Amino acid sequence: MKNQLSKLSEEDRALLLRAPALFSLLAASTDGPITHSEKAEAIELSHLRTFTAPPTLQPYYREVEKIFQPELEKLIEKYSPITDEQQEALQREAESVYAVLDKLDENFKFDMVVSLKSYARHVGRVHTNFLEYFVFPLSIWGITE
Repeated sequence: MKNQLSKLSEEDRALLLRAPALFSLLAASTDGPITHSEKAEAIELSHLRTFTAPPTLQPYYREVEKIFQPELEKLIEKYSPITDEQQEALQREAESVYAVLDKLDENFKFDMVVSLKSYARHVGRVHTNFLEYFVFPLSIWGITE
């Protein structure tokens, strides 16, 4: 991982380390401002990823964990209130992560894309209701999708 990040400029490295916070806020803000439970879940997930991520990404997530909460706070402040314009700006910033990933090796890039999408999906589902989670744990078109 260090070899991968050393290929990047300081600006690109900072963007990549802030990516989980960006994707968390993007996922959480689709239905309005980020809630306390979404924020808590995102912070907890940043810790969990230090040992549940693929081995190639664990060193990356150890670095992310050190800065995640303050970065998330900065992003919340920067993009609040979440208007359509702010949501679009947040989307553009999150999408800029993919340009940085293109500078890295394909295996690392693949693991990162899968991980970031999973991260966003997890944070975005904090409010999944009881019925959907326990009664319909499988994807059922029209009910859970």
